[in-house]
Amino acid sequence: MVARTLRDLPKDLDKQISRDFNALIKKVHRTLSTKKHSPVYTGFFASSWQAQGSPVKATDFIQQNQPWAGIKREATRMFLASSVKENRPKNPVIQPRYPVKRAFNYKRAVYIGNKAEYSIYALEGGKLQMFIQGSLGKMISQTMTDKGKLFLGGSTTFNNSPTSTRTQRNPSIKYTEF
Repeated sequence: MVARTLRDLPKDLDKQISRDFNALIKKVHRTLSTKKHSPVYTGFFASSWQAQGSPVKATDFIQQNQPWAGIKREATRMFLASSVKENRPKNPVIQPRYPVKRAFNYKRAVYIGNKAEYSIYALEGGKLQMFIQGSLGKMISQTMTDKGKLFLGGSTTFNNSPTSTRTQRNPSIKYTEF
């Protein structure tokens, strides 16, 4: 338990919400950059998630990014040379190309999107939809935990007279965080 002044409460809550919000963004980004939640052929799509303050534009071509260009070239070569048309690469590489390095303001929108130019087609498989409808809500509730903390204070004053209907706060009132 930590005793603080009531005046510190909004600032403390703001800091905690901001910390949790940024932890959530990093966790979502990290989770999307996996084979479980993103379609993986070469690994380029799963490696191309980005979080930023504006909508993410799908502008990155696999042919311009190694090692994925080489993996795709080899898979295409094997596909064309084989009578069995199974051309899944044996060695997809998932290496997040846009790690979340900055802190975001929880009062502003944050966009998490994919930079791969073919992302609209890769999303048709349903893995992302399953993540959004399934585990994302649980991830949010687990990460944003501190909003339910209990703060108890003492000696608050409330004047319920007809001339005053607002709460009168004494800046020296203490609250205890549980």
